Amino acid sequence: MTRGNEKIRLAIAGATGFIARGLLTEPPGNALQYRAVSRHPRPDWVLPATEWATVPSYADRAALESAFSDSKFILHLADAPSRLAARDAQGGLRNADAIIAAARATGIEGIILASSVYAREGRGSYGAAKQAIEQRFLAAGDLKTVILRLPPVYGPGCKGGFAALARLSPKPIPLPLGGARAPRAYLSRTNLVSLFRAIALAGPERWNAAAGRVFEPWDGQAVSTRDLAKMIGGTLNRSPLLIPVPPALLRAIGTVTGRQELVAGVIDGLEMPPLHHLTAAFDWRPVEQMPQSLSFLAKGISNA
Repeated sequence: MTRGNEKIRLAIAGATGFIARGLLTEPPGNALQYRAVSRHPRPDWVLPATEWATVPSYADRAALESAFSDSKFILHLADAPSRLAARDAQGGLRNADAIIAAARATGIEGIILASSVYAREGRGSYGAAKQAIEQRFLAAGDLKTVILRLPPVYGPGCKGGFAALARLSPKPIPLPLGGARAPRAYLSRTNLVSLFRAIALAGPERWNAAAGRVFEPWDGQAVSTRDLAKMIGGTLNRSPLLIPVPPALLRAIGTVTGRQELVAGVIDGLEMPPLHHLTAAFDWRPVEQMPQSLSFLAKGISNA
């Protein structure tokens, strides 16, 4: 893992985002050193031992070369998290090209690319943009890249549909989710952070075997939106008021209001493959599952 007392330096692009915060608010252990890379100044929640590099843009190759210097791996998290946000596909590709060029120039040994499960089919602007970025990294065959297609990630400070459900479930208001029974995959940030560390410390043999592959990590336990609302309520000692509105009616409302993707994220199933591929590749297994992984909600969904 390390040569003598030398630590493995992991450069984290997108260091002020929700996922990166899970890494940078906890000590990395004896074998890892974090080099946080961001367009923003160092926030006060980052541990003192973390190295910090501010870049003007993720498309600035020269700035990235300086930020990545002396690092062994890059963890690429720099992207807007919302599926509903406007996408700049070309901007994402420019960033990818600059990161690839900087990785080559600095002798990076491997790249961990955080992508999305919505890149599977490349549908919609978000899925298509994610898929194009994946292909850009895979086309750089001289670089060892491991791609992680993530389902919705939850944890302290999360946003999006999970956060909205966590805010609404404890309130004494009716929620039209009693019929949302399709199983959906989720990934706790704690589980994801443990996977990042496992990959960074996997060693050359495992990296060589995993390079160029796409993995889909999750908690290993599918949960419907209806049952998730109940688990959230149970964590907060409150029972949500769930009304069994037919999914077809919710889908029609989503079409009329232009919220098709939001509704689909509530009522549609989201399947993920078994985790044995990740276990074989990196000796990784989830460290927590619902409802225990929801305990952070007792401190407030917006707390980090």
